[in-house]
Amino acid sequence: MIGIIYYAYGAPKSLDDVTPYFTKIMKGKTPPPHVIESVTAQFRKLGAVDPLAANTSRIAKGLEQALQQRVTQPVKVYNAYKNTEPSIPDVIETMLKDGITTFITLPVNPIMSTAASAFHDEVSALLASHDVTVIQAKNWHLHEELLAVYKDRLQRAVEWIPAEKRAQTHVLFTVHSQPIDPERNENYVRQFSELSEAISQAAQIDNWHLTYRSGNGKGDWLGPNVKNMINTLYQEGAQGFVTCELLSLSADIESYFEIGIDCQTICEELQVEFAQSEFPADSYDTIQALAAIVESFIPSEGKLS
Repeated sequence: MIGIIYYAYGAPKSLDDVTPYFTKIMKGKTPPPHVIESVTAQFRKLGAVDPLAANTSRIAKGLEQALQQRVTQPVKVYNAYKNTEPSIPDVIETMLKDGITTFITLPVNPIMSTAASAFHDEVSALLASHDVTVIQAKNWHLHEELLAVYKDRLQRAVEWIPAEKRAQTHVLFTVHSQPIDPERNENYVRQFSELSEAISQAAQIDNWHLTYRSGNGKGDWLGPNVKNMINTLYQEGAQGFVTCELLSLSADIESYFEIGIDCQTICEELQVEFAQSEFPADSYDTIQALAAIVESFIPSEGKLS
């Protein structure tokens, strides 16, 4: 029986989860009250449930159904998170009880981040003493069906910009910034660059840039910062901006605001056009792309002819 662990960093399902979520992120140290209040206020400002929690749950259900049409063995898809429930060890225990013999680790991240790499390694370590097969789904960021999803999202965003402004509109690809460490950054930056270039070519976009979010003001973190880049390109004559996040298939609260409302506010102040490229999220084409990606990692004897 094949089991897929669909992993994300954390996905609170209630405002009650915010404090334990950030306590886990802080390695057991409860953040100061003003920090919790600020974070909770941001979730409330969203005016909806956490998109990552909702998306990953629905993707797991859709992916399971899609895969069952592609493979001969029974398939189950499980959600697991680093900093919220269900945890990776608990999910593995459940999978073993369910009779899973082939484990496939699939992160929500097309880009191989440090967290995604650690997830693959943690699952392999936890299962090392069990007589099971572990398959790490890595390096799928250039899969043709995934590129088709991103091409669709980006073209829609660019087309939203008024026609007379498109020639001077710039696409800003983003991922979360990281502390500068050439050895640890190499794979992360390379895959980010490769995916950005591939999407740009597919969508026939010439004005595009690699930028980072969440590291503004940290001189020893990867840059340039997306917000600073907007101001720089505006000084050079840019008349519109499209942001496109590539670290995760689904929006989390941080990326939702940083490349959405925060960048939109800057563009409104500069009186230039702005559009945010939609996340792949839990749409039909995303689920079909993920099914094709997972299928490519399954040994041939487990696939439908």
